[in-house]
Amino acid sequence: MHEISITHLISMLIHDFENVHGKIRFEVKKISNSFIFTNVNQMMLDTLKLKREDIIGKTYSELPITQDLADKIPAIYDKAWNGQEMLQFISPKTNENVCLVVAIRPILKNGKTDRLIGCCVPIDVKQLGGYYLPHFDQ
Repeated sequence: MHEISITHLISMLIHDFENVHGKIRFEVKKISNSFIFTNVNQMMLDTLKLKREDIIGKTYSELPITQDLADKIPAIYDKAWNGQEMLQFISPKTNENVCLVVAIRPILKNGKTDRLIGCCVPIDVKQLGGYYLPHFDQ
């Protein structure tokens, strides 16, 4: 039996969630050393209670997230851009009823990273009770 990473395990669970409930996704490109949101699907917009223009063409620092998370995203996205699958937890300011578990992985084109894709699962904050999700940046 082989050891499995928690990141890979959660990614597999997100994939299973998507097969049942649909996909909640976004895409990011690295342009001039900045990560720019280039695509977001309607389920993601509905979950965040935002419109496309609130996300597309924006950097993570322009999104309605906490400053603490905005400070951590560059390191997370850089690792993903360099081939490492990453996890993060997002508590969006626009919908405080959910927390998103996000698996971020690179999409390759001709052997090089072309963009990152974020696959999300929303968790009802009420179901967490007194628990909270840590910032996950392994």
